[in-house]
Amino acid sequence: MSTRLSTSTSTVRAPQATWILAVAEMRLMTREWAAMVFAFAFPVLLMLILAGVFGTEPSEEYGGATPDDYYVADYVAVPLGALALIGLPVMVAGYRERGVLRRFASAGVPVGVVLAAQALVTVVLVVLGATAVLAVAAPVYGVPAIQRPGMVLVGLALGTVVMLGIGLVLGMLARTTRSAQALGLLAFFPMWLLGAGGPPRAVMPEPMQVVSDVLPLGRVSAAIRESWLGTSSIGADLTALLAWLLIVGVLTVLARRRLR
Repeated sequence: MSTRLSTSTSTVRAPQATWILAVAEMRLMTREWAAMVFAFAFPVLLMLILAGVFGTEPSEEYGGATPDDYYVADYVAVPLGALALIGLPVMVAGYRERGVLRRFASAGVPVGVVLAAQALVTVVLVVLGATAVLAVAAPVYGVPAIQRPGMVLVGLALGTVVMLGIGLVLGMLARTTRSAQALGLLAFFPMWLLGAGGPPRAVMPEPMQVVSDVLPLGRVSAAIRESWLGTSSIGADLTALLAWLLIVGVLTVLARRRLR
């Protein structure tokens, strides 16, 4: 595959090479069973359970929204967290562990192209995972009307960049696929439980609220959910994500040096 891509990159530009590589990466990433379970089965099942348990009456604890609408909108962000934190780091670390990145580089394929291809595949799978959540929710609970679609897209786009950046950094820092998967799971569960899919912030003790405010996936979920349901402003969430974007940018530059 590296020989083929070497020929390709000598005659086509980087975006085309990224697309060629992404097609191959799609097949490889879908073989990562843990990432696929947490991206497709886990969000759907938890959304069905939580949206059904807490009723259909508006509640102040849920920002004035009904619990079923709250969790349907909330779980749109969970596939992003699963794929960015569990799937993407494993792919990047696996390439490092097996020396694939060095072979690509020696064949004329920049590391940046390989990472961009893996990020592109992750985005495609995130869209499919979020679509699966909504497709299952529609006949059971219904899909709430989007109150501020533009802000939903802003929160989703900014959050996707941040989460993909975190996933790439984890993959570049991990020495093996097992360590990458362990790091990803350790990062995913607190972010899911305290920010994107767990109890609403209003019912958490104050220390957990502080932790929830810091975790990036919770900010992504809040930006999407609050814009979707129109329950509050997302200015603070976007500011926090911009801060995370700066942090991730610095960490990415530092982590890239480990790949040389």
